[in-house]
Amino acid sequence: MKTSLDHLPEGKQRELAFVVEAIRDGFAFGIARRTMPALRGGKLLKIILFGSYARGDWVEDPVGRYFSDYDLLVVVDREELTDVPEFWAKTEERLLKELAGGKNLRTPVSLIYHSLDDVNEKLRLGRYFFMDIVREGILLFDEPGFPFAEAWAASALMPQPRTCDIFSATEPRGRVSGAHSIPRSSTVPTARHSSIAAWATVISSGSSSHRRTAPNIPT
Repeated sequence: MKTSLDHLPEGKQRELAFVVEAIRDGFAFGIARRTMPALRGGKLLKIILFGSYARGDWVEDPVGRYFSDYDLLVVVDREELTDVPEFWAKTEERLLKELAGGKNLRTPVSLIYHSLDDVNEKLRLGRYFFMDIVREGILLFDEPGFPFAEAWAASALMPQPRTCDIFSATEPRGRVSGAHSIPRSSTVPTARHSSIAAWATVISSGSSSHRRTAPNIPT
């Protein structure tokens, strides 16, 4: 997996460093307050940039009022940590505030959450979405010792639709601070192409879906 952001302007690289910091800070805060055995000792394993900003074909169109998101896959070590309202709501609220402020973050952020076991299962099954992330994605944070599984070999022979600087995995970083943008949609978003702003509406409305994951597209 790639680890360089050299194709992005320096401003975008700074924004992504800020977002990674915010995710790590939010995770450290959340896990420290949990005492349930299912959450105790939980780990943040990977943060991966995928989609247009990873490929280099992002769009910023003030006239058409369309701005590409930073699409990020957050990988944790257990399924319980993918519950958005329970574990990630405060992190997303913080990013929303920074986006609205426009100082440290000016690009919308879309987050999806998966456990490592789930991602590895999808890779073994040859799911295009995850194979594309591994092939095109850019690793922004990595906890050593937790590799992805090898994708199903036969999938590499099949036509595939297009759909990726490591920030150190040492101690949690300092506080976040960052952004404004124009909301892309007032409708319920899909997992892959939604901004945090749109998902905040879903969470606050009491949606029964607590996990924001990639679409289960058959191979």
